[in-house]
Amino acid sequence: MGVVIVGGRRRQRHHATAREYGGAMLRAARENRAMIWLSLVLLAGMALGAVYARSAGYETLERLDFLFAGNFKSRTTQPFLMVFSASFASSFCFILACFLGGLSIWGAFFIPAVLAFRGFGLGLTSGYLYAAYGWKGVLYNLAVVLPGAFVCCLSILAASAEGIRFSRLVASGKTHAGGKSGIRSYILRFGAVLAIACAGALLDLLFSVCFGGLFSF
Repeated sequence: MGVVIVGGRRRQRHHATAREYGGAMLRAARENRAMIWLSLVLLAGMALGAVYARSAGYETLERLDFLFAGNFKSRTTQPFLMVFSASFASSFCFILACFLGGLSIWGAFFIPAVLAFRGFGLGLTSGYLYAAYGWKGVLYNLAVVLPGAFVCCLSILAASAEGIRFSRLVASGKTHAGGKSGIRSYILRFGAVLAIACAGALLDLLFSVCFGGLFSF
């Protein structure tokens, strides 16, 4: 009888823990609804870019390289500083767009389009690598492109969320209450976002140096 009681108590504890875990997940989802929604916007842009890559050529990647840093062939021939600069400059353009959008009442509508466009660029590069080179392109994408791009996309996601939040404050007129301190906080937060983008560019450089030479296109 004692064994049965203990076993029942253990099951009750297990079920209680599972319910608490599920509740915590739901609460986290509710508290981060904006970030989840923005992540879906980014993924939708990636899906569109991957579909478009079927009919796109390498020339398209070259023309859009200044925005997406998607010229994968140049990674093995450019100096290390150029690889880092191209990756950081690409993220900086989108972060700057989110920053400026946050200062406008229309930023909440404009910024998701910026995020979707960034996802489109990443999907275009990934889709082209698979369409043109098969599994070799997939391995290159996983080993060289995606690690740094993932961190850079996180920085742009954070910039999008912050820009939309501040844009709504501008639209409601609540930024006047904060005065200069509100703008200062906004700038400091974007400074942290740029630090994340810099880390992503360094990661992009590291993986390009370590694994880029293993592939030839």
